Amino acid sequence: MKQSVRKQKTISFTFNVTKADIEQGDCLKPERCMIRVALERKLREIDPHEKNHHSRVDGGHMRFNLKGFHYSADTPKNAKAGLIQFDREGKAKRKAEQSGEIFKSKVDPFQVKLLAIEGRKIRPMTRERQDQINAARKKRVAAGQKQKRYTLRDRIVGFA
Repeated sequence: MKQSVRKQKTISFTFNVTKADIEQGDCLKPERCMIRVALERKLREIDPHEKNHHSRVDGGHMRFNLKGFHYSADTPKNAKAGLIQFDREGKAKRKAEQSGEIFKSKVDPFQVKLLAIEGRKIRPMTRERQDQINAARKKRVAAGQKQKRYTLRDRIVGFA
């Protein structure tokens, strides 16, 4: 048996999920999640020159790019609880929007403290790989496959 110690670079910061993030966020849509909106805002404060931080948030992890590296962090308990509660309000929010009523979320603004581990360096995608992805996408559309939709279970499976 061989035992070794590996040092990992980490980055730690806090950000606030505000009332505006909660109101503007969309339930069950990972690209418009209230936590993702707040995280993206904080990443733009840290590194304003980066065009897209490719941030992703779910019930287990938060992933993003920053200063040329991939980062991954476990979703803190308070953020996970807020995300689950926020996504459960999806039907009520859609119903209120359809009837023209103003929807008030039960999620209160909160602060998230994040400890992210630095991953590998970002490598640019080659033109051949992009063409391969586009061809596969066109093939799926031609075959009549629907685009992937996320449900509450998909976002938080195994994390509740």
